[in-house]
Amino acid sequence: MWQAIVHWFSELIQFMYEITVFLGVPNYGFAIILITILIKIALFPLTQKQMKSMRGMQEIQPEVKYIQEKFKDEPEIMQKKMMELYKEKGVSPFGGCLPLLIQMPIFIAFYQSLIKFEFKVVEHASFFGIDNIGQSVSYYIDQGNIIPIYLPILAAVTTYLQQRISMVDTNDPTQKSMLYIMPLFMAWIVLKMPAGLPIYWVMFNILGILQQLYVNWNSKKNKAENNNPVLAVERAVAPQERAVSSEEASDNNMDQAGRDKGGKSNDGRSRNRKKRKKR
Repeated sequence: MWQAIVHWFSELIQFMYEITVFLGVPNYGFAIILITILIKIALFPLTQKQMKSMRGMQEIQPEVKYIQEKFKDEPEIMQKKMMELYKEKGVSPFGGCLPLLIQMPIFIAFYQSLIKFEFKVVEHASFFGIDNIGQSVSYYIDQGNIIPIYLPILAAVTTYLQQRISMVDTNDPTQKSMLYIMPLFMAWIVLKMPAGLPIYWVMFNILGILQQLYVNWNSKKNKAENNNPVLAVERAVAPQERAVSSEEASDNNMDQAGRDKGGKSNDGRSRNRKKRKKR
């Protein structure tokens, strides 16, 4: 099963390469960029949910800490209050797990497919100072070619930027430590991997940064609307206006029915006609 997935990735790389040939820019590095865009589009709903959930969880941290402090001696009540808070804010502490679990197999499958990949045209496996994206960055550094070092640097920088713009509280010690540890860790990893993999990682991060900026903008917009007293009053009044409109429409329908049965006003209703007969 796993080998079939790895083989499918190899076929996908070759297919995207054929597209670059059709576009007049035959290059396996560009093919990996196209694959990254395709994967990002496919994972967009999940990553969008992940980013919203992560940002929402960070925004409610002051309330979470307050509940934890207030009910620290009553764990059952604390758990109940926490779940109520998550439900009220529309967030989940596990909202970011699924996209990460999906991305890891993709990353590993990409890695294994590049290790054994057979390039149809080896000359087209070059990419901005790298002769063959199937070779690791450390291999080129050992050969005296330091140009490929830009890939680990870009991997670290884009990882840092994506984490930085997703943070709400920059003073949180845990988030602050991960802000520097994770980029360095990724730079070290991509040093040992085929150069095609950091190309994928950097491009995925760039697309993720753009998506995170959109999530942040949308979050600020919603927060501004919620804090706007005029909009708050309009939202509160709107349901009442809809109810009044519904009642008016109902009354108009009754009046129309009465006119259809016997007159221009309520006097045309059947009970009023009976009263006139008695007179």
